[in-house]
Amino acid sequence: MVLLLGRSLLLAGVAASLGGCDGARVTRAATWLEAMAQLAEQTPDVIIFDLANANESHLLPLVLQNPRLVLVGLDAERNQAVLVSGQSAQALTMAQLREIVERRDVGRTE
Repeated sequence: MVLLLGRSLLLAGVAASLGGCDGARVTRAATWLEAMAQLAEQTPDVIIFDLANANESHLLPLVLQNPRLVLVGLDAERNQAVLVSGQSAQALTMAQLREIVERRDVGRTE
């Protein structure tokens, strides 16, 4: 399930696009408060939101409580998508940390 969070024109376009995908289950919430109410009932796989209207203080607790949840923040001005995930990896040595960074392409500027 995909939850679209916000009222922006950008998200309306995403809703229209995802609505045409076979098997895609898309729900909408206009505000974080509405999103929290929906999360109490069912946790989506992905939450897509407009970064221009985001309240970042909600992001970290949300992903920490739902480690499998992926947040996708869309930035129309920069033509970017920012992914936030609660998934973690254990890094005990610098070699392991380097491996995690290389595997995830951290810092990539594409």
